[in-house]
Amino acid sequence: MKDGNRFLGIFFTHNNNRWVHIEKIEKMIKGFVKVVNKKILTDKQVAKLWNVTLIPAIEYQLLGIVITRQEAEKLMTPVNILMKHKSNMPKSLPNCIIYDKDIYGIKDIYNLQLECISKNIMYLANGNEELNKIFKIQMRKLQQKYWSVLCVSVMVTSDKFPTKMHVGDALIILNENNFKICNHKIIDDQFPNH
Repeated sequence: MKDGNRFLGIFFTHNNNRWVHIEKIEKMIKGFVKVVNKKILTDKQVAKLWNVTLIPAIEYQLLGIVITRQEAEKLMTPVNILMKHKSNMPKSLPNCIIYDKDIYGIKDIYNLQLECISKNIMYLANGNEELNKIFKIQMRKLQQKYWSVLCVSVMVTSDKFPTKMHVGDALIILNENNFKICNHKIIDDQFPNH
């Protein structure tokens, strides 16, 4: 690892290199699949192992980055194949079957990330005074970066704003999934400052 620091198991780089985190998560998943594939375990046992042992570790790594839906699907592919193999299901079966909480309840990385991001953003925006100030500073910094007077949470999209800032990337993912953090009233074709 070049030009980075490791703090509590998460690598931070000066340029916010996302691939370090994604490769770490991918390595964890491949290691899990490799070990579990050789063991004689039932499909329910594999689901329990995934949800109890690996999901908390992946969730911890996701604190450092925000991944896209495509990246999450790519990361989940080996687990989906493993679960279908262990449960003797055809590979063509939709993944929603193994994600259904009433059947196997495999936790999906992307949905887990959405849950964590929405909680964290709401906590930042509505938390104590210091957290609220930090959140407002980050929002203003994004506004200045893109030279806009509009609220960043309304205008962010992945094709326009590759932010490389955790809050900005989180707002993009939330906006793509119809999570709104601001409830604006338009006054004279402008958003009021908040």
